[in-house]
Amino acid sequence: GVRQPAGFTLIEVMVALAVVAIALVGLLGLQHQTLQSVVRASDMTKAALLAQELMTQTEDGPFPPIAVTTGTFDNLHPRQYPNFRWQKSVEASAVFPDVRKVRVRVLYGPRFGRTFDLVELIRNPLAIPGQNN
Repeated sequence: GVRQPAGFTLIEVMVALAVVAIALVGLLGLQHQTLQSVVRASDMTKAALLAQELMTQTEDGPFPPIAVTTGTFDNLHPRQYPNFRWQKSVEASAVFPDVRKVRVRVLYGPRFGRTFDLVELIRNPLAIPGQNN
């Protein structure tokens, strides 16, 4: 009989290439998801550090008045965090008149849709025990 030369047929090569292409598309999708996760984790870490910085400023400053304030980080870090904003709300404590509940919220991400919250109770250092201030 007539012997065919050893080698791959065109159809075998095309099937092999299709399998490789499907595998590569899947791997590229995983790589994209991994990069997105890294960026999200990095942004959350930045938000946490920025929130702690604002809270530390509040702790070190005068006893905070009851108010809601907002802003950007341009004063603290010019042009470093354009995609981050903050809100700070200070409320009176329901139980202790010389204590304020301070909530720092950092907004970030696409259209500032992600948030990181930090809440602390701050006592008035000038309060006299047993006296309502």
